[in-house]
Amino acid sequence: MPDCRHLGCLILLRFKKIEMKTILFLFFVLGCMQNLASQTDVKETLKKLNRDFLNSIAKKDTTTLSKILADDFIMINPAGARMTKKDNLNNAISPNIQFTSINIDSVSVTILTSDVGVVTCYTSFAFTSNGKAAHGKNCYQDIYLKRKSRWLAVAAHVTLFPAK
Repeated sequence: MPDCRHLGCLILLRFKKIEMKTILFLFFVLGCMQNLASQTDVKETLKKLNRDFLNSIAKKDTTTLSKILADDFIMINPAGARMTKKDNLNNAISPNIQFTSINIDSVSVTILTSDVGVVTCYTSFAFTSNGKAAHGKNCYQDIYLKRKSRWLAVAAHVTLFPAK
């Protein structure tokens, strides 16, 4: 006949193992939920920075644009030219081009690490260039890095779609 005290210990140990597994599982689930919430916050932050980036161009707001672009920002424009932060700020205030609208057709954000995110965006826009109205569509990717607790655009690549 089995020792009842021993059987009781086995039942108690099994219960504790189940309890411990349950507790560990709950911590895992809570950690995943917190990570998802954190990623959602980061995605929304980067979407807002993307909107602010576009709005600053439309409004010729170099103060806002300067805060979004890292000092070492590099963009490859549709012609394949390499443009710096300074080049982008100068283009933003150019009197030759005035954007009348910039619309986000779609945007997605991919979080690569806790301090690297990629914004992929399709836009349609209307502008005047030297007094002539024009419109177009483009797609671009912006790379954002978190530096000293602040998200900054460090790189971009823009593709202009042919006019239809």
